[in-house]
Amino acid sequence: MPFGFPAYQEKSARFRGVSRKQLRRAAENALDELNWRPERDGNWFIRASVPAGFYLVFLTFGAKLTVEIEEESLHIRSEGSFPLEWMDIGQHGENINKLLKRVDDILEDEE
Repeated sequence: MPFGFPAYQEKSARFRGVSRKQLRRAAENALDELNWRPERDGNWFIRASVPAGFYLVFLTFGAKLTVEIEEESLHIRSEGSFPLEWMDIGQHGENINKLLKRVDDILEDEE
């Protein structure tokens, strides 16, 4: 959702033949490599903080990232960390894509 309080994006990705444990490990490693400070919230749910920074020419307040791990799939949500951040200018989709690319690379290296 590009507008809202706070604005957010969500995406699910399927990884055929990859177990839940492998996905959790890959997601945690990807978040570590991106320096997004992952914290496990139960066995199959990870929260992370994306630091503030610039996206295009805009200063962003950072984001809260949540990753729900299921068998062969990840569900990822990136939302503004500041409650009044009402507009998504593309940074949330970019956060999700960065994480998915890194997870994909990690899983590829394991093969």
